Amino acid sequence: MIQPSEQIKSKNEKNNQDDSEEVTTASENNNDQENTNQNNEEKLIAKLKQSITIFIKSISFSLFLLWTTAPKATAFVIIVLLLQSLIPAITVGIQKQVVDTVASLVPGGEYDWKIIAVLVLLWVVALFLENLLNPWVNIAFMKLSDKLMASLNLKLIDKANSFADINNFENPEFYDELEMLQESISHEPIILLRGFSTGLKILVTLTTMLALLFTVDWWIPLLILLTYLPQTYASLKLESGIWQAIFHKSPQARRMKYYSGLMLTDTYAKEVRLFGLNSLFSQRYLEAFEDRHQLIHSLQSKQALILSALGILSVFGNGFCFGWVILQALAGKLTPGSILLLIQSLGYVQSNINQLLQLFTNIQRSILFMKLFFKFMDSQSMMQTPIPGRPTPKPIKSGIVFDDVEFAYSDGRVALSNISFRLNPGETVAIVGENGAGKSTLVKLLARLYDPTKGNIFVDEENIKDFNIEKWRQQIGVVFQDFCRYALTIGENIALGDTSAMDDLEKLKCASEKSEIATKVEKLPEGYATLLGKQFNGTELSGGEWQKIAIARAFVREKEAQIMILDEPTAALDPRSEYEIYSSFAELVKGKTAILVTHRLASVHLADRILVLKAGKLVEVGTHEELLQQNGEYATLWNMQAEQYKMEIESNKVENFNFSITG
Repeated sequence: MIQPSEQIKSKNEKNNQDDSEEVTTASENNNDQENTNQNNEEKLIAKLKQSITIFIKSISFSLFLLWTTAPKATAFVIIVLLLQSLIPAITVGIQKQVVDTVASLVPGGEYDWKIIAVLVLLWVVALFLENLLNPWVNIAFMKLSDKLMASLNLKLIDKANSFADINNFENPEFYDELEMLQESISHEPIILLRGFSTGLKILVTLTTMLALLFTVDWWIPLLILLTYLPQTYASLKLESGIWQAIFHKSPQARRMKYYSGLMLTDTYAKEVRLFGLNSLFSQRYLEAFEDRHQLIHSLQSKQALILSALGILSVFGNGFCFGWVILQALAGKLTPGSILLLIQSLGYVQSNINQLLQLFTNIQRSILFMKLFFKFMDSQSMMQTPIPGRPTPKPIKSGIVFDDVEFAYSDGRVALSNISFRLNPGETVAIVGENGAGKSTLVKLLARLYDPTKGNIFVDEENIKDFNIEKWRQQIGVVFQDFCRYALTIGENIALGDTSAMDDLEKLKCASEKSEIATKVEKLPEGYATLLGKQFNGTELSGGEWQKIAIARAFVREKEAQIMILDEPTAALDPRSEYEIYSSFAELVKGKTAILVTHRLASVHLADRILVLKAGKLVEVGTHEELLQQNGEYATLWNMQAEQYKMEIESNKVENFNFSITG
């Protein structure tokens, strides 16, 4: 049996143990807090170092671009900026000498007018130079800004075009960054250049002013700097946090732009009004605005409070220096000119430090832009291409083979799986299937816009990965479902398929006749010189007419290309036009390898063979008649659409138009 004393002793020991554990826990918590604070400080220092590194790299890169494009203008601007930054110190020094000279004169005594005249002349010359140089610097600066913007834009374009594949453009993160670069490239480089020029002037002026203060007494500039360091450090730290928040909330800024675009552009005007969507999109815009700006406003208020408190320290530093100089002057140890020098120098120092902090705030976004720019320039294509690469077989003899091809997108979605088939030279093949079956992906793999995730594609038993990619693509004429509409003339739109035909009117007419658009073009007053699109106040075509222009773009390459592809380009065409396009296409591509991609089956019987895709798999291969006899996926799709086409024909009263629908 345990005695009471032993119970008390045991209880005390337990309490002591608990107290010890609490102390240990508290100590561990303190250590954790110290480690967290230390980690935060290290992260902050790392971010500041990174920002400074990016800034230096950005300025060096920008200056290099400017020097290579306009060396004289660049040298002129730098020299003038340095000269302008020295003028404040020169004028303050002259004013000190003038005051000291005048103060040293005995009333009624003689003075050396030459010295006074020289000092006044120097002061006037300095003021004159500052005013004279400003207009010329502004002109040179705007010239350099335009050149910098153009140079960066061209580098951005060249880098984007260096990606042989389109994988990066289908990566949301990559595309978001590219969109930010496109939006910012018209102004952020100019802000950065202005920030550099202003910063250079401020730093030189600040240095010279501190040097002038050093002539009064050595400890004055040191004290001024020490009293400003906490404010500078806090400002950089808080600004870093604010811009991190801005970057983190950048998707909300894009949402704001998107929702305002929905309500302010003609594309969505009809549905916004018809469905009464204005209030919904306005609310979504407001929600994105509140989410973005509440956090930023809170951080900015915190910044203002902290900097105001730290600003008191710099005020005391300036006040102490000013009081000390006055006492020294009263004691006869300093001249009146030294008082003037101190007053003006302190004013310049305070003003320049504040401007420097504000400048850092203003160029944070520009530094972020340049960081994204350098990241983009360092990015690499996901698809490797040989240089120079093997020549493309001309003509293709044994055909094109898809050997166990699979393809999955970067997000893991499988588009194609275990695809194997052969395209024989001169054969017309139709690839059919419902939307999302993988038809267009198959075409993009053939054009090497992607590489297969697994498997290979062979041409005359050679892997297309080994070919020179540009020469290989020149062998393909293709019209994609999501074809492009260019704000160019009709002739230029067609000639983009073969730019050598840009001035060959006969070739353009031939291509437009094959795509059934020639009659429309000839009715226009300016014919093939007619400008298209709303961007530059051109003529707007219907969806079907734009598609025929895109088809003509493929036909203009018809003589040079060995492979011709129509990738569902007729979705906006009526049944008659669709049939005529496919019939014309089948006739024109005789002797070439041709691919018809469609989910509408009215014209696929024109093909020699039909490949049927379902959910990314090749499920059937055969002729129109063979597939109908199999009574499988193709027959199901055919029977579903045959009745629909008959109804369309009857409702539109199409005459002399035979779908040749046979079962």
